[in-house]
Amino acid sequence: MILRIQIQLTIDGEMNKSDVLEIAEHKLGDMTDEEIEQAIEVKIRTWVDQMVQVEWEVIE
Repeated sequence: MILRIQIQLTIDGEMNKSDVLEIAEHKLGDMTDEEIEQAIEVKIRTWVDQMVQVEWEVIE
């Protein structure tokens, strides 16, 4: 089985990107609910890091 997580990236109230992340349940093994939640958060952070780029510079 596969654990599917629906994720949406919203910026300034506008949805910009939607995706479904998947984690094979056998990879979750005997994890506690808290450990599974942490694994989901890591998966989401990785996705966000790949999708979002912020550039900035100091201007006078």
